[in-house]
Amino acid sequence: MGAVFALFSGWYFWIPKMLGLDYNIMLSKVHFWILFIGVRAKGRKFYLLDAAARSFASKRNYSDLRKNNGNSPFTPNDFVMFFLNIKTSKSDIYNSLRNKSGVYLFINNVTKDLYVGSSINLTKRMTSHFFLANSDTSGKNIVNRAMSKYKLENFSLGIIEFCEKDIIVCTKLEQKWIDHYQPSYNILKVAGSSFGFTHKISTIAKLKELFKKNDHPKFGTTTSCETKESIRQGIKNFYFNNTHPYKGKTGKLSPQYGIGGSLVFSYTKDNKELMFPSINAARQHFKVRWTHIKKIIDTGEYVCLNGENWIIQSMPRNTNKI
Repeated sequence: MGAVFALFSGWYFWIPKMLGLDYNIMLSKVHFWILFIGVRAKGRKFYLLDAAARSFASKRNYSDLRKNNGNSPFTPNDFVMFFLNIKTSKSDIYNSLRNKSGVYLFINNVTKDLYVGSSINLTKRMTSHFFLANSDTSGKNIVNRAMSKYKLENFSLGIIEFCEKDIIVCTKLEQKWIDHYQPSYNILKVAGSSFGFTHKISTIAKLKELFKKNDHPKFGTTTSCETKESIRQGIKNFYFNNTHPYKGKTGKLSPQYGIGGSLVFSYTKDNKELMFPSINAARQHFKVRWTHIKKIIDTGEYVCLNGENWIIQSMPRNTNKI
């Protein structure tokens, strides 16, 4: 309707100038106000109808949740939004969560298991979940594997709360709801990235037992020592009789270019020593550019690095005259 108002404004302003006509100012004002009030009243009506429809859909979903899950611990007040069947509600999920961030809860309606997650872009996160649930890629997390097993139609999605687009805020809220629900699909009970997390040896053994491939031709067998020795000898003989394609190639022609550089030795005036396997390792430690280390190596001069004076050289101190 904004375009319609702009059209009438242009008409009233330009037509008299172009055609030399004149309008009755009073009738023009009456026309404007009738149109303006009518649009506002009509828009308000549609807004109320839409709100009523959303409220009805929400109540219907909650009633379906209680009917299908008689022992469900959830009530209508637990969620800001709720989608009973995420397979049939995909378009509604994408439209409702566009440009929103917050904390969500997946509910397995078969096993009653839960998963709590958060994102600063809920639509993008839902797209990722649904893609992984329908793909054969490895590395899927446990909730996506459950979605593959039990199918999307047996999962519900509840939006616990919305929040500002801040990763720290989202993570704190996710931790709050993980502590509240204790969801079994959340392997890590600490919200945030799992980077750097290491499983216990017992856990790794359980995971191997749980996800091993029963159809592997060697499943259930143990390789004998004789077989292992035969494999080792076969590989050894192969490399004795076949020349490696990159043998003798150095620099950029070598696939190992940039790996295993020259040793770097660093000393302070009080004989503190640091040794690095390459210039790159030294520059990472001192937090300077690679060219800076290359420039000062073997100059015989002390240079301030990380608040200390260091001398950088390519040979140990006892073999150099400094």
